[in-house]
Amino acid sequence: MLKTILITGSIGMVVGFAGTLLTLFGGGSIRIEVVEFAVALLLFLVILIGAYWILVGTPDTNEEFQPKKKR
Repeated sequence: MLKTILITGSIGMVVGFAGTLLTLFGGGSIRIEVVEFAVALLLFLVILIGAYWILVGTPDTNEEFQPKKKR
């Protein structure tokens, strides 16, 4: 689970930092606004995939849900 959080967090940080830089230094043109919107959508997609990945990708280590071993 830590690996999932590190991957998703690092991608989210890079995309969020790019969006922040575009907002601060991008100017006010329509092209920059479209790029900022695309970056925001990409960040939203990373959050959704990360949440799904944590739920599905981590194996359950709880003993009661493990199948019983036959002797």
